[in-house]
Amino acid sequence: MGLIMADPNLEETTIKASSGNSGVPPITPINVGEPIDAASLAIDQKHLEDFLQTDMKPGVVEYKRPPKATFFTVRKEDPKGPMKDRAIYFVLEPEGRDPYLVPPAIAEKKKEEEDTIRPVLLVRFVTMAGEEGLWPLKLNQQEGKSNRWNTSAMNALHVAENGAWVRLISKGEYRIQVSQKTITDTPPRFSERTFSELVNAAFPPDRVINSLDHPIWDELANGRIK
Repeated sequence: MGLIMADPNLEETTIKASSGNSGVPPITPINVGEPIDAASLAIDQKHLEDFLQTDMKPGVVEYKRPPKATFFTVRKEDPKGPMKDRAIYFVLEPEGRDPYLVPPAIAEKKKEEEDTIRPVLLVRFVTMAGEEGLWPLKLNQQEGKSNRWNTSAMNALHVAENGAWVRLISKGEYRIQVSQKTITDTPPRFSERTFSELVNAAFPPDRVINSLDHPIWDELANGRIK
């Protein structure tokens, strides 16, 4: 079988044909592996409004324990005055679903028949990176044995509110690690939002049970399809 030799003039002929007057725009060869100037990839400033929001709002506020492996702190409350960055709420927490806030009057009527309702201390926290959240601390019941998770979480709160960056470590209970960085060296970056604004952001109207006719009661009594 004979060998077919490549025509050394083929590439030149093809490029010339493409650049002729045939109506086809000339083709600019692209060399594979050619270095790209990263700075040249910027989007034209005329299109910035397509990507930027001019009405930016503060970030989402989550009802959650401070993230693992993350240092956080809280503000200390004045024991002689009203609390500014924490409060006790009745919370209904169906397993595997988002929690609901329950007004005290409704909670009083339902808590005897519903074990998913309990008082929770919501505490405003901020991470060293500036992320804010609401830390739900379960309270030990006045009657019965204390829960070591609840007690150790409260101990961590006391350490944090006394001017320390701490992180939680789960080892049969909450243990804490205190950062060598102090509040003075690394001041916490709390936002200008009030505690009430954070609660309202974490619990929009559809996450507040404001009546005894709320669909959640029927779901808890009779189940849900999905």
